[in-house]
Amino acid sequence: MLERWAGAAQPRLARDVFGITAVLDEQGSLRRALTDPAHSDDQRVALAWRVFEGRTSREACEVLDALVRQRWSGDRGLADGLEAAGVTLAGHAAENRAGAEGLDNVVDDLLSVQGLLDSDAELQRAFTDARATDDAKLTLLGRVAPNLSEEARVLVEQAVTNPRGALPQRLLGTFADRLAELRDRWIARVSTPVALDDSQVERLRSALGRIYGRDLKVVVDTDRSLVGGLRVTVGDEVFDGSVATRLNELQLKLGA
Repeated sequence: MLERWAGAAQPRLARDVFGITAVLDEQGSLRRALTDPAHSDDQRVALAWRVFEGRTSREACEVLDALVRQRWSGDRGLADGLEAAGVTLAGHAAENRAGAEGLDNVVDDLLSVQGLLDSDAELQRAFTDARATDDAKLTLLGRVAPNLSEEARVLVEQAVTNPRGALPQRLLGTFADRLAELRDRWIARVSTPVALDDSQVERLRSALGRIYGRDLKVVVDTDRSLVGGLRVTVGDEVFDGSVATRLNELQLKLGA
């Protein structure tokens, strides 16, 4: 659906689409009117243009136009679709700038910030504090992650200023998964009690690739709480081969 804008996508377009998403999140009556099946496609589209034309870019209005013409199971579906479109457009912008490598770098940036938040409870609290202004959060982001690509910055800013009910770090993981899918890749998140060297990571990547039948991007996290083995998460699937998990399972069986 977004192919029309993919070839010329720039970070600004993703930011504009996120801006429309924020408006729909705030205005339930508008959201419901734009998804009301009792109104024709043309009526809903006309309303969308009346509200947003002149307030954002024409390209962002065109993206909204295309999504409003679709049928959604609930009124929040439209806003969810816009958020997903913004992520995809940011990915296309990275590809337009630097090809596949540019897209991979954005995924790396998102995973890096996700890891930073996962490992720092104080930082998590700062970004989720309801009393903190968006400007304060963006200033903090500039200090803790100053070298993000422009496309990654648009996505991280969205995650920390408008997480839409999700934890920012979880949303960053979702964004990274969506961008990886643009290259027909999945992300395998591996937790292990000891650091792996490059050759071990490559063997693991090859083995998981054979299991899933596609190339995977492997992200390794050292988790000292694991007694041994490793835990692998690919999408919604979790393979837990840690010794601690096997001991817990054995204890449950003995207790039964």
